[in-house]
Amino acid sequence: MNAKAGVADAVPQTNMSSLALRYSLHLLFVAVILAFSIALPKTYPTLINAQTIASTNAVLALLALAAIPTLVAGQFDLSIGFQLALAQSLCAGMIVYGGLPPVVAIGLTLAAGLALGAINGWLVAYCGLNAFITTLATGIVIQGATQWYTDGTSIFGAMPGAFLGFGRASLVGIPLPCIYVILAGCALWFAYEHTSWGRRAFAIGGNSRAAQLIGIPIKRMTLEAFMLGSLLSAVAGILSAAILGSANPNIGVNFLLPAFAAVFLGAAPQGPGRFNSWGTILAVYTLAAGIAGLQQLGAAFYVEQFFNGGALLVAIILARWIAARRARASV
Repeated sequence: MNAKAGVADAVPQTNMSSLALRYSLHLLFVAVILAFSIALPKTYPTLINAQTIASTNAVLALLALAAIPTLVAGQFDLSIGFQLALAQSLCAGMIVYGGLPPVVAIGLTLAAGLALGAINGWLVAYCGLNAFITTLATGIVIQGATQWYTDGTSIFGAMPGAFLGFGRASLVGIPLPCIYVILAGCALWFAYEHTSWGRRAFAIGGNSRAAQLIGIPIKRMTLEAFMLGSLLSAVAGILSAAILGSANPNIGVNFLLPAFAAVFLGAAPQGPGRFNSWGTILAVYTLAAGIAGLQQLGAAFYVEQFFNGGALLVAIILARWIAARRARASV
């Protein structure tokens, strides 16, 4: 009788712990908001502060989403930050210096992003090069191209109001950049959770050899993953140009670590390899909410690096712990 009671008691405890683990990032987000709202009741829990956090971190959120396709396919694309800087400079330069209509500049920038993704994907998928080293190399080349295009200086000048409104306007109080992030998140969520393409992509990342044996076109899908990631990087660069009204050729490096930190943190509660859009977006804004609160408390400028690096370390430890826990449960 006691043994049965012990088993019965253990089941809800296991379910509760699994539930808490699954929603650990949500709980962390709420805890961060509550903590800083109590510490800074006059400035932190305000609509203006929420709108500022949502808008200023939308570019980072888009770049973090850009890292997902290649990670799901079991690859790395370290060039996405450099691609963001190039897209920002190309779009701003074509509008300010070239006098092109924003629609044309945006179209050409997106086409350049797809081309860069195709190059990276071809080198990795069809030439068999290591993705980590290859995209680091192409990223450096892209940075050089950006420096050449801008002559190493920032781009400033008059831009059409419609283009600036694309990055600065709001809809029913919600900044448009935040809406773009939600739309991109919805698109990735649907693609990976509700299409055969997404299921095949996860199969490639989980076991490429097994995926090949069942007939999944690994090379083609890897190429598509790199192109999708590069397209999102270009979108992030265009949005950044619209928000700032300018371009900085060196901006991409500053986004790279926070983007990957958010992706891994967002995937950690789901287990190793379960990269997902909603977890990534939540991780971006959890980190952003924490950094904003610390800055309002007067923390030094370098606290952001400690916060992002610490979050990435926590994500890796948590993912490793979940994997070990599941391995013990399956024995």
